[in-house]
This record gives sequence, structure tokens and C-alpha cells, in this order.
Amino acid sequence: MTLIDRLRLKLGGFDALALMAVIGLICGILAGGSNILFRLFTESSIVLWAPDNLRTDETERDFEDMSWMFRLALTTFGGLLVGLILQKLAPQTRQVGVSHVLERLNYHQGNLPVKNAIAQFFIGGMTIASGQSVGREGPGIHLGSTSGSWLGRKLKLPNNSTRILVGCGCAAAISASFNTPLAGVIFAMEIIVMEYAVASFIPIILSSVAGAILTQWVFGPDPAFDVPSHLDIQSLWEMPYFLLVGILGGTLASAFIFLTRRVARLSRKWHVWVKTTVAGASVGIIAIGIPEVMGIGYDTVNGAIHDELLLKVLILALAGKFVATIICSGLSLPGGVIGPTLFMGAMLGGVMGNIGGSFFPEHSSFEGFYAIIGMCTLMSAVLQAPLAALIALLELTNNPNIILPGMFSIVVANLVVTQVFKQRAFWETQMGDRGLEIKVNPIKQVLRSIGVAGVMERNMVVSKRLNTHLELEILLKDNPRWVLIKEEEQIISLMVASDLARYLIEIEKQINANEQVETESEPSNAQEHDTSLQEKAGDALIDLMQIPANRQDLLSINLQATLEETFDKMEQRKITAAYVYRLTADEQERIYGVITREMITDQYIFAKKDTGRLETA
Repeated sequence: MTLIDRLRLKLGGFDALALMAVIGLICGILAGGSNILFRLFTESSIVLWAPDNLRTDETERDFEDMSWMFRLALTTFGGLLVGLILQKLAPQTRQVGVSHVLERLNYHQGNLPVKNAIAQFFIGGMTIASGQSVGREGPGIHLGSTSGSWLGRKLKLPNNSTRILVGCGCAAAISASFNTPLAGVIFAMEIIVMEYAVASFIPIILSSVAGAILTQWVFGPDPAFDVPSHLDIQSLWEMPYFLLVGILGGTLASAFIFLTRRVARLSRKWHVWVKTTVAGASVGIIAIGIPEVMGIGYDTVNGAIHDELLLKVLILALAGKFVATIICSGLSLPGGVIGPTLFMGAMLGGVMGNIGGSFFPEHSSFEGFYAIIGMCTLMSAVLQAPLAALIALLELTNNPNIILPGMFSIVVANLVVTQVFKQRAFWETQMGDRGLEIKVNPIKQVLRSIGVAGVMERNMVVSKRLNTHLELEILLKDNPRWVLIKEEEQIISLMVASDLARYLIEIEKQINANEQVETESEPSNAQEHDTSLQEKAGDALIDLMQIPANRQDLLSINLQATLEETFDKMEQRKITAAYVYRLTADEQERIYGVITREMITDQYIFAKKDTGRLETA
């Protein structure tokens, strides 16, 4: 067995943390690099499309500086172009974004097609560059996650390791987008991987760090938003006001999720190019009076944080972005929603801070403080990721004093969404409309985190169906536990080796007994004695499917599979055993071991006790 094969087997279990950390670091470099290229592509496209006399170093301001006719034309024809390209693609290739990542992770073991990522890169970049009301973080997560999936497939890693690499790519993408490495880690664990275990944490942390370092090297050390250093809560009398921010944020998030779903359902039978064109034209019409709704809008967010926007502008920008993003997301434009939720949250917080400062100036914090709280509140409510939003809040502000009001507002908003309006997370809702559900069964989570390579029994031999006595003795000389029975190049059954050994012992006893009888009997028994000696000499063929033994039907499982995949296949086929294989370069099966349902059950119990991730039922 080669070194690479031994490493693959090691990655199937729990004891490969150091190796997984190195691979996670490589994944972070790939994911961070893909996100940097995506950002450069979108920003350079905006500059190229802007009129010569309006090009600036701050590409986000180019949309506001364009004439209303140019804005309308850009979004409309941009939507049409994106739709025409999407129309030419196969339906499965059009699936992009975070919901696609979650689908592939839950239903396809993290196997993310590269062609979908290529479509996401170019079409998503064109969508953003044409000023549509979408974010770049969703495409970034798709690109980063695909980087991890691609790396896992190239190295032919077990699927449990590939799942971690998908999380690594997601963390690096968030880290690269906002320059917030810790928030990237928590986001990946809370939204993508959906578990907190050391085996996942370490490689995801390293990947996130790699993404942040690459981003800082290219774009500088500043985070995505320019947050003042003097933000602080002025008085505990503001806490009821933060309660109101949470209630309004949760209500707005619920309306956003519900209306986006309604738009998606109403337009389900439309042609793709019709949907994207309508979305682009709608954004353009809104942008005639409210140009801030176009693009990512981080310049407007920074304006709200620094209290540079009038109350009227804040209200109009909030309303316009709300409607524009619902239309874009509902009509399936390939972009993200994280950026728009941050935008809307900043506008909501700015409005609340502005009003609060007018009525209670002595107890009101700086308006930018409310904008920051609103950003993370709305993001957490839409995505139902409170911990990731809270960590992002801390990293963006570098101010622990903001945690108390932030926690309060975030929790209230999430309660409003889930308990009052009964809405699920945005991406979970998208998947539900397609008949897909995110699997959160705790038993499945444990099983999918372990590969068959880390559990299978390798002490086995492969034997043809018909063998001589001598051949079977040679077969058992190394004391295997299992015997795989092969006929016409197919594995047809599994036998416990001890049953075969017991049968051979019985034959030996019978031969010895016959010899003893022969010495005491008449010469007429000589022919029977010769037959016994012939069997002992190894000339008679023994059929392994006919001898008394406990045989089991079995299925085949790829070496890359997880215990979850194996268990599900056993349940579907009503079979309790499987042999583990990997195809060689010449498409031949190389058998690595045997796994049974009992082994899976024992491993689950061990993992449950060892990791402490599950409570005793």
C-alpha cells in the first residue's frame, strides 16, 4: 500500500488532525485566491462599464454618479444578458449560491461541480457589475466551497474529509469578503458544517486565516466597513430601544423571507431570461430615484455608520433596497443576500438612531452605533445565524462594549422570525421550495463525520468459491476475520473465517476417524481410505457456498464513503455488511476491507462518548 493510500485511510477516522490542518490551509489559499479574483473581476467590470468621465477609484460610487438613463439601461440589459446566458446552460448548471452548497453537502456528500462554480464566477460577476441588488458574499461562498470540494476530489479524500474542506472554503470566503477570520469560522460551523468539533475547527480556522492573509496582502488590512473607534452604549436606558431594533429587524427579516418566496413561486413558470430581465428593469426603475440600491452598496453603509446620511435618505434607501433585493432574489438572479441584509440593517439602525437621537438626545448613542447593531441584527435574523452575526459584530467594531446590546437585539430578532412569524432561514426556505431539507439528525451528523476507512475491518481475505483443502489451509494461515467469496470476478458473499476454520477442523477429524476405522476394518474399505487421503492432500474441491457457515449478502462501498452513506445503503437494501473498495487506474476494484452494521453502531457509540457532542438519550 502506498503512502497516499495510508494517508487516505487515516483521514477516514478521528486521528488525522495534523494532516487535515495542512490540507485545510491549502484549501484556504485556494478559496481566498478565488474570492480575490472574483472581487477583482466585479470591480474591474464596473469601472469598464462606467462612462469615462465618471470612473473613480471608489467603484462603488460609480452607480450613484451615472445618469438615470444609464442606470436603467445598465440594469435592464445586464439582467437580459445574464438571463440569456443562463437560458443556454443546462438546468443543473444554473444551480449556484449558498443553497446549492447546502444541497450538495446534504445530498451529494459535498461534491460541488466545478462547472457550476465557473458559471457562478462569470454570471455572478456580471450580475454584480451590472448594478443588480445582490451581494458578492454568496457567490464567494460558492467559489470557496467548490475550491474545498475540488481539492478533496483531486486528492481522493474520504467524503467526511471533503465535507470539512467545503467548510474550510466557506470560512476562507467569508474571511476574505469582510476581513473577519473568526466570523468566517463561526459562519462555516453554524451554517455549512452545522457542528462544532475539534476535527473540523482546526482546519477551518487555518483556512480562514489563510483567506484573511491573502485578502490583506491584496486589498490591505482594513475590514470591509470603516467603523469609528468611539462607538459605545451611552446608557442602559437604551436597552428598550435595542429591543425595538430587534423587533423591527425580525419583522423586516420575516417579511423579506416571505415575500422573496412569494415572488419565486409566482414566477416559477417564467423563462429564465424573462425573470432576470424583469429583475434588472425593476432595479433600474427603483434606482431612478434611489441610486443607492444598485450594487453592493457598502459606500452607503459606511455613510450610515458615520452618520453622513439624512433620515430621508436612510428611509428611502431601506425601502428601495428591500423591494429591489426581494425582486432580484425571488427572480433568481445569481447573487448573494448577505450584503443586502447588511445594507438594510444599517439603514434600519440608522433610522432608529436618528429618531432616538431626536427624542432622547441625552440617552442616545451615536447613530453609527445603531447602524452597526442593525446590520448584524438583520443578517442574523434572515440567515438565522446569531453567533456568526455576533462575532462579526465584534470583529468589525473591535469593541467589546457593543456585545451586550448586540446580543440583546440579535436574540430578539431571531425569536421574532422563528417564534412569531414561523419563518425558516432564508437558504433553508429556498431549499424547502425545491423539496429539499437540511438534515440535522444528530445521529446522522456523527456518522457523516466518519469515513468507512477509519472503521472497516482490514483483516480479511478474498477467495474463489471452489477451493481445495490445502488452498483453504493456506488462506487461513494469517488468521483473517472475514472471507470474501468471489465468483466470476464478483464478490457474492461474506463468511466469518472462524466458520471456515471450524469446517476444516471437522474434515480433519473425519479423516482421522476414517483412518482409524480403516486400520481396524477389512481391506474392502481401502477405496474409502484412498478418498480421505485424497481430500487431505488437497485434491477435492470444497464449495464455500455449500459448507455449513454463517454467510451474509453484502454490497459494495467506495473507500471515500462516510458511515452515513454506508448505513443508508444498508437500510435501503436490507443488508448488514459491505466490502470497501477503490477503483484503480485500470478500472479494477481494489478491496480494502469489510464493514458491518454492527461496526457502524459500535463506532457511533464510541464517537458519542469520545467527543461528547451528543447528550445521552
